[in-house]
Amino acid sequence: MTKQQTPSFNRAVVIGGGFAGLITARVLIDYFDQVSVIERDELPAKPALRRGLPQAHHAHLLLPEGWNLMEQWFPAITAELEAQGATLIDSEREMRRSSDGALFDDVTALACSRPLLDHTLHRRLADSPRITVVSGYEVARLAVDSRGRRVTGVHVRPPRGTGRRTTILPAEVVVDTSGRGSRAPQWLADLGYTPPAETTVDALAGYASRLYRRPADFDGSWKTMRVPRRQPDQPASGIIMPLEDERWHVTLTGISGSYPPGDPAGFLAYAQGLACPSFFEILQAAEPLSEVHTFRGTQNRLLHYDQLPRYLEGFLVSGDAVCAGNPIYTMGMTAATRSAPALAGALAETRQRGQLEGLAQSFQKQLRREINKIWLKITRSDRLWPGSEVVETGQPAKVRLNRPRSRTVILADYGLAAS
Repeated sequence: MTKQQTPSFNRAVVIGGGFAGLITARVLIDYFDQVSVIERDELPAKPALRRGLPQAHHAHLLLPEGWNLMEQWFPAITAELEAQGATLIDSEREMRRSSDGALFDDVTALACSRPLLDHTLHRRLADSPRITVVSGYEVARLAVDSRGRRVTGVHVRPPRGTGRRTTILPAEVVVDTSGRGSRAPQWLADLGYTPPAETTVDALAGYASRLYRRPADFDGSWKTMRVPRRQPDQPASGIIMPLEDERWHVTLTGISGSYPPGDPAGFLAYAQGLACPSFFEILQAAEPLSEVHTFRGTQNRLLHYDQLPRYLEGFLVSGDAVCAGNPIYTMGMTAATRSAPALAGALAETRQRGQLEGLAQSFQKQLRREINKIWLKITRSDRLWPGSEVVETGQPAKVRLNRPRSRTVILADYGLAAS
């Protein structure tokens, strides 16, 4: 890691030990004496799937913007991942198109399994004496001062079983990176704060993934193969990506409700139905290594923490807990890395002032600026698909859509009025 700065503050807590949480923790150790990461799952000693990361069953790509930011905070991380089997794909040198419409190496990205990526980051952070990872615990609620204006820590407890009494872990700053299931809006409401308004864009997308052994006679002439979707009448797509240990990660995606099945026979039938016969032929020659895993929670969700009328001082929300994009665009991890410059910028301003007052508002506004381009890009595409639905909660202003076939529902101020 880069040389750490002299800390200005005492203790910070990060809720969630996934990708966004690890990026956040890395930024925080430049400003705090101690940073505690609270993770519900017991973390494995080596790269492995865990309950709290259902997305780990599916293909992941870290796009150039994302891995360039990763290199800033974790120098030489790309080379370290490559040494463990990750594949760096260079589309400028390697892209080609087959006669039946498949694209080979059409993205510039770093391809590896999510368990490998997270485990490597955990191992890097373990080198810092300022980091403590508390695994096997969950945050039950926030602790605040007597006036309810500032966070003072978190109440933690085991997530399951007996002994559920909470313990307070003190902190000057708490950052929630717990993902789509974040309870931050409810925590704020319980403390008398207005929860954030929310925008949801749902294109009814879903996907299914399976691991394969690469055939022994594979000539290595390509790294990735993709069959692209096309609006409005070709909602199905597929991708074959390289994975460590001579494996392929195969993910089939469908949009507008064209969901790939979760059984092996249905998975292959869906692949056969793609507008590219060679994709199916390649799968038939490969050995399946896993069951088929499906995912349907693909709605684009943006919680408008940048527009709160009042902020709980010291409480920040980041990662998928703020902006969760449709995973089929493979921009989730890239969006998470954008939180790093936003957080570093807000903390630098805070250090200059010499106090943490105003940090929450400053960070949430900077984060929105950092992720806005990604949000607009993915939702602009999703709004165009038949059946796409946009829901706004907590915002009385009516939403204007580019395409009339998308349905808009407005829930003003969390009331029941809809149009």
